[in-house]
Amino acid sequence: MASARTFDLVIWDWNGTLLDDTVLCYCIADEMRVERGMQRMRGIEEYRANFTFPVIEYYKTMGYTFETESFEDISRQFVARYAEHFPTCSLQPCAEETLAAVLQCGARQVLLSATGQEKLNEQVAFFRLNRYFDRVIGGENNLAHGKAGYATDFLRESGVEPARALFVGDTDHDFEIASAIGCGSALLVSGHQSREHLASLGARLIESLCEVPALL
Repeated sequence: MASARTFDLVIWDWNGTLLDDTVLCYCIADEMRVERGMQRMRGIEEYRANFTFPVIEYYKTMGYTFETESFEDISRQFVARYAEHFPTCSLQPCAEETLAAVLQCGARQVLLSATGQEKLNEQVAFFRLNRYFDRVIGGENNLAHGKAGYATDFLRESGVEPARALFVGDTDHDFEIASAIGCGSALLVSGHQSREHLASLGARLIESLCEVPALL
């Protein structure tokens, strides 16, 4: 019998979507700016207005020229500080309840992140979320180069038609990936980019992860 669901698979982004780490990233970014003689940001909304992909473009927007430091060195410094303070982060409100509800309705779930695979495994285990996912897919390193290839490969391997997959994220990059591979999408407005920017994409916006089960 055909499934009554619209989507058989939910592809979850991690940072800013399931994991509420926007404040931590803002604080580290601001700290690193001050250390380099740059002005502090006016607040977290300035961070959210500047954040973009690829991440190297975000650093350029923030005032980095890479004349005395490489992008890789700056990124590694950020990653080291992030790892130190990661335990202070929490999940987004309703995150685990939503994962459980999606699983209960019979849809599969995969976690997809540009975070390096080893670090991602550690972070997911920290919150004891592995049982909700068919797979946890991270990048080859922690430099956040992109996720499109990983998403395409998983869909091919899983046999799920792209139109039967819902990509839940919090950035324009997540929306672009979903659109490029033919998935549905929903963007959480409390993540790493501003509501105004996300609305300009014409994407479906959600206020809370609690809304996701109803989209299936």
